[in-house]
Amino acid sequence: MSDTSQGEGWWLASDGKWYPPHDHPSVTQAPPAPQDPPLFGTAAPTFSGAPTGVPATWGYPPPGYPAAPSYPAAPGYVPPPGYPAAPGYAPQPSYGAAPGYPPPGYGAAPGYPPPGYGAAPGYPPPGYPPPGYGPAPGFGATGPSTRVDPILNQPLAPWWKRLVAIIIDGVILGLAAFVIVLVIAAAVAGHSTTTNTQTASGSSLLGAYVGLTLLAAIPGAIYYAIMNGSRRGQTVGKMALGIAVRDARTGGPIGFWRALGRYLITALFRVALYIPYILDSLAPLWDGRRQAWHDKVAHSVVVDLRP
Repeated sequence: MSDTSQGEGWWLASDGKWYPPHDHPSVTQAPPAPQDPPLFGTAAPTFSGAPTGVPATWGYPPPGYPAAPSYPAAPGYVPPPGYPAAPGYAPQPSYGAAPGYPPPGYGAAPGYPPPGYGAAPGYPPPGYPPPGYGPAPGFGATGPSTRVDPILNQPLAPWWKRLVAIIIDGVILGLAAFVIVLVIAAAVAGHSTTTNTQTASGSSLLGAYVGLTLLAAIPGAIYYAIMNGSRRGQTVGKMALGIAVRDARTGGPIGFWRALGRYLITALFRVALYIPYILDSLAPLWDGRRQAWHDKVAHSVVVDLRP
């Protein structure tokens, strides 16, 4: 301190005196320079109140202070191998399996089947469709006797359904044919004379049989041509059995004229003393597409709408 400046750096205070540079407030009141933090595990500075004689270590409380409380490890946590537990912590306890789960090697949990013992309750075994899914619309469940047409990809009508349908249609047509025959017989009897004693020959009897058979086939020809040639392809008997006549190449209706020709072939078979007709009716039993002979001529198949 002096009344006059003694050199560079001296400064004049509020009391009118000159002070040297090292007494300036910016020097005497400056904060201490920052220091690098000590490494983990090195000796820590001594704190007031701590016991003397034993140095403390960074990261751990000084000697004489209570250690940190010991907490059990989290359930299911296993420390990495090769690393010891931190000081002050208990070793990892041994825990069993979680509640609701069996220990390894003791089977499956309750309510679940063990591996390899089938599907869970309410579900079908592997290889079976899930519940609630039936066959495609328009088709029933197919059995082992159901045969699917390789071209139309539709079930073919079994032989017994075709037979029952023929019987139903035969009863309907038989009644109509019976009425027609009665009318014709009455007309012929009215024109015959009582004095004619000529014995009928075999040829005349055969001609009468053929004529009556063809005459009785007229109602059947009209009936089958209209019904089988329609879009539904069904007669009354086929409707009752759930079968229909379809084009063998396209699956569509066969039309009136093809249905007419299909029936006339069977009528010719009946004229030949029924033997070809019987073989024609039995042909679907051994045919690959279950076609009768008249089906092959008309290029038709009979499909099953309710297999």
